[in-house]
Amino acid sequence: MSKYLLLFGLACVFWWLWRKSRGLSRDHSESSTVERDAESMVQCARCGVNQPISESILANGNYYCCAAHLRAARSDDA
Repeated sequence: MSKYLLLFGLACVFWWLWRKSRGLSRDHSESSTVERDAESMVQCARCGVNQPISESILANGNYYCCAAHLRAARSDDA
């Protein structure tokens, strides 16, 4: 029984060394992730939902979360 445990342990060590030499280890893939800068959040003038400024619609100095809320705000003003 101890022979099988020893063989299993050696196989695990060789497998680990093989993965490490190929650069497929989990540590390598996590360290290569690109970190993005934090983006400003804005609040929809219609419903109050917070979302990134790049996904918002700016009209008349107000930010909206979608085109439907922008149309609704324009129809309220008319």
